[in-house]
Amino acid sequence: MINTKPIFDISGHLQRRKIETEVENKTTYTLECAEINIYETHHFATEVELNFDAPVLASMIRGKKVMNISGLPTFDFLPGESVVMARNEKMCIDFPEASFETPTQCLALAISQDKVSKIVDVLNETAPLIDMPEGWQFAPKNFFMTNDMAINTLIARLIYIFTENNKSKDLFANLIMQELSIRLMQTQARQLILQNFQQFANTNRIAYAVEYIQQNLHDNINIETLCKKACMSEPNFFRCFKQQFGITPVDFINQQRILLATQLLKNGTQSISDICFSCGFNNLNHFFKLFKKHTNHTPGQYRKLYLDNICLK
Repeated sequence: MINTKPIFDISGHLQRRKIETEVENKTTYTLECAEINIYETHHFATEVELNFDAPVLASMIRGKKVMNISGLPTFDFLPGESVVMARNEKMCIDFPEASFETPTQCLALAISQDKVSKIVDVLNETAPLIDMPEGWQFAPKNFFMTNDMAINTLIARLIYIFTENNKSKDLFANLIMQELSIRLMQTQARQLILQNFQQFANTNRIAYAVEYIQQNLHDNINIETLCKKACMSEPNFFRCFKQQFGITPVDFINQQRILLATQLLKNGTQSISDICFSCGFNNLNHFFKLFKKHTNHTPGQYRKLYLDNICLK
């Protein structure tokens, strides 16, 4: 079942917007270097096309879309997920479940190319990526992601700022867009390494460390060993890792272990205790605490929800 409750508070927008078309009705809020478009669709539709002449972050608020975007497989687009698009890229969208009672709602944040370039230049100058000569880039190609808490918080704050009547909102929005842009680039850099760590392991020290982590999630992973694998001092390794991934090596290891645990829970064969230890945790209470922090469910609840959804299908 799709959650029909908006993931972001758009009450300010709902009080002001006008419905002029039932498919991708657009309301635009503009500031000096960016604009937010909030789209709403109130009935079934297919092959609706959109494109933007600036880099754009599209985030689902409510409902479901089916997205066809160059360079990505067709995917269901759900609340809490985003796609970052390079400029002049086309989306082709289906709306299989939109209705007047449960409209599909999505926002598109378009940031001026000049603003993006300035942020990228500062980041490349002050925090260059290790073993990646191309450096930081904003949306060199389209990519899809599940929002983390920080990105959801920043998007929610931007919606509030764009839709409120405050003379200082350009200043507020600029600060938030800078942080959001950096976090999106960190997410993309993390995805690039995670999805291609075997390809980059021989040329990128962080990718080599990631490969070691992925191959040894079930064992005790020593940070000192990771630093030696990367041929870096511990302070430098921590700094470069967090700079590129946005999280510490320890948080990354825990994140990957929880991801492995969710996959094992879906298989439904191992006990929760066995899954805990096979994912490298040596304390069941610690495993439960981290699992709930990352998924908002206990392992038992997560397995039941997954199995119930399978039965409904």
